[in-house]
Amino acid sequence: MTATILAVAAMFLVVAMRSFNYDSAYYSISYVASFLTNVADDIDTYLMSPGVSLTYALPSTEYGVYNYVYSNDAYCEIYVNASGANIVTATSGVLIYGVPPNYFSIPASRSAWYVWRGSNMIGYPTVNPSDFSLIVGPGVFALTGTLISIVQFGYGSVDGVSYGTFLALVPRVLAINGSLNSGVGYIYIPVFISMGNSTGRNILTIKILSVSSFSLSDVRHLIVTEKCNIGKYILLTNPALRKVTVVGNNIYIVEIRIGINMG
Repeated sequence: MTATILAVAAMFLVVAMRSFNYDSAYYSISYVASFLTNVADDIDTYLMSPGVSLTYALPSTEYGVYNYVYSNDAYCEIYVNASGANIVTATSGVLIYGVPPNYFSIPASRSAWYVWRGSNMIGYPTVNPSDFSLIVGPGVFALTGTLISIVQFGYGSVDGVSYGTFLALVPRVLAINGSLNSGVGYIYIPVFISMGNSTGRNILTIKILSVSSFSLSDVRHLIVTEKCNIGKYILLTNPALRKVTVVGNNIYIVEIRIGINMG
């Protein structure tokens, strides 16, 4: 009788622990999403301030892992095209936080599952991946808002690490129209760059490494495209949400290099 009671108690303990791990992993996603939102707010604030360095204590959830990834398995590419030729190609890595599939898992899909921080193409905030755009503008609602976005994906493997669900911090392009006769257009391209081997998972350092620009005259219009591949996911399956035409007599192209390191 005692053995039976102990066996039943052990079974309930296992079930309770699984439920606890499931709930804890689930809530760790929203907890880290809130933290990364604060980080993204700061990056947007200091985007045009080269030399600014920001340091954060990474939240320790015990149910997930942070990784900065820039590889064939996780990257963003930005192209600026003039008259059929690429004049700018910029690449960026992504910062990831994910939980193991044995703790918590969301079914895989073709694209993102939820947008924690982001907007549609004209700058209005959205949580719906079908409205989310990798390019903000022209005719934007908020010129300097939410260039750094946070998107959640379902089950998948990124650079050899399996996640039941994961968050990705990704940069977006801001495009501002001028006019064909005398107006000035702008294309702002933020990219994430590794600042060396991230050997720890306690401290996150973000640094605005450089802001560089050049201008093109009498180009009339440029086509800007951004694509992000993260594991098997293509961020945005709708090409219209990752491509825009910028017009202007003079168009400035500004690249912002943002360093990331964990220690």
